[in-house]
Amino acid sequence: MTRRTPWAEYERAVRVYTDAGAAETVQRIVTAMSRLERRLDLFYSERFDAIDISRTEWPVLQALAMEGRRGGSHPSRLADAAGVTASTMTHRLDRMVERGLVERSPDPENRTRTVVSLTRDGWELFRRAVLDVESDEAGVFAPLTDAERTTLAGLLEKALAGQDTDHHHRRRPR
Repeated sequence: MTRRTPWAEYERAVRVYTDAGAAETVQRIVTAMSRLERRLDLFYSERFDAIDISRTEWPVLQALAMEGRRGGSHPSRLADAAGVTASTMTHRLDRMVERGLVERSPDPENRTRTVVSLTRDGWELFRRAVLDVESDEAGVFAPLTDAERTTLAGLLEKALAGQDTDHHHRRRPR
């Protein structure tokens, strides 16, 4: 049996979906995005291992970094962002506190709640991860010109922005 190239596998996948009746253009986009996502996930996994970030810590670092250098978040929000239960997030945060990446403090607006924030080491690890994977991320899009990357970014952002408005107009079946 001969080994298929990634491009041949992509074409084969698109053909299978279109043979089943799906729209070719949509399948080309979705299949390409899915394969690029897998490639990036592989890069992230390798890079995070190299700088000692677990796949479970990354969503927490990312969510807290989005709050800003002096911001914080509640454990329940972090659990939602990471798609895990509150108890799973508690254990995850315990490990990250032990590593010195995050700290817990009482919420000044509600003393019964806790705010989690990045420590200086946590911020530096987040920053190092972003800079470390940037070359791999850029490499995925190296075949495109600057103008093509700009166009692609704009089109993907337009599709993404459309999801917010579509969500409000769609009704879920009962």
